[in-house]
Amino acid sequence: MSPTPAWQEALFARRYLGVQLGLEAVCAAFTALGRPGAGLPSVHVLGTNGKGSTAALCAHALGRRRRVGLYTSPHLHRVGERIRVGGEAVEDAALQGLVDRVLAVQGLPRPLTFFEVLTLAALLHFAASGAEVLVMEAGLGGRLDATRVLRHSVALFTPIDLDHMSYLGADVVAIAGEKGAVLEDGAPAYSAPQRPEVAMVLRELASRWGVPLIFVEALPRPPVGLEGEHQRINAALALAGARHLDPSISAEDLDGVRWPGRLERRAIGEGVVIFDVAHNPHGVAALVAHLRGAPRGARALLFGCLADKDAPAMLAALASLGAPLWVAPPPGAAPDLTALAAPHGADVFTGVDDPRLHGAIERWLAGGGELVICGSHHLVGHLRARLLGEASDERWLGDPLRR
Repeated sequence: MSPTPAWQEALFARRYLGVQLGLEAVCAAFTALGRPGAGLPSVHVLGTNGKGSTAALCAHALGRRRRVGLYTSPHLHRVGERIRVGGEAVEDAALQGLVDRVLAVQGLPRPLTFFEVLTLAALLHFAASGAEVLVMEAGLGGRLDATRVLRHSVALFTPIDLDHMSYLGADVVAIAGEKGAVLEDGAPAYSAPQRPEVAMVLRELASRWGVPLIFVEALPRPPVGLEGEHQRINAALALAGARHLDPSISAEDLDGVRWPGRLERRAIGEGVVIFDVAHNPHGVAALVAHLRGAPRGARALLFGCLADKDAPAMLAALASLGAPLWVAPPPGAAPDLTALAAPHGADVFTGVDDPRLHGAIERWLAGGGELVICGSHHLVGHLRARLLGEASDERWLGDPLRR
């Protein structure tokens, strides 16, 4: 393995700062850098599931008319994937300069986190690259998320569910309050259909701050390029956000989007692999619903998740499909993931680098089988890179808090 560049060491070391609540530091750095991106029309994408797909769809539609800057997280292979202009991810050499500029800012009340550094680097890149409109996916929450340094033109709420509870709240109502707090900024908002208690929170916050909030209905079909009935909702939300900025955009403008790791079907050798980063119960439920309705021959499921996820619920949902279940704990996995998998008759591997796992994958695909690789971004990203020969910063994929 080649030596890690110093700028990457400096950036990724910040993952160990974890989540630092409060916007004072990132706002101060934003001002010191000249407020890059301020004043550009922008779409703020928040929620629990479907944020990446919704952001990608919105950027794709807007990109048919305008030069779009897209910021998403986390990445599958290379950190530059998070920052795109005109559909092109920033190259490492350019990202190095951007990160260096952010890290050079002095006099902040605390060190910037990994996510804050990348958010500011993205805004610098968008400003320098002539982006005309921005699509910004929030990280973990909303109220104290670094993406809130901008005053956005419109907010989009994907389905809100339980996730990152140690940071966002113990129940879905608290989580909805954290994400919905961005309505205070005054941008009109659109939302996917939500649980009743979540919808009530969003309506109350919208009423309190006097901003319009509209709940969208699913489009008649998923957009070409993203499979799954759940993409009908993501597409409707993306279309609403894009049309808010450009009313000439139509549903057909969503077609042709590419977003790896979302029910991504790839022929490999004699078999087929489906990559999907479903890593919480809501996401796994959508994956299972799609697989139940999809034609299948020989199918196996490979899963792994991090320690802060509801592994029992996801394992039970996957096991209900009746297909062979393989479990490969990624770095940072729940220590009892192996024990949790045992009642489902799962074949458990030591991790994503287990030679026995790689042999099992090769044999399954050589026999013409379908393999669904799902769960954490580390698991999906690592194996996708290996199977497709993609370049990867995978030495960092297992680090804590991939945001």
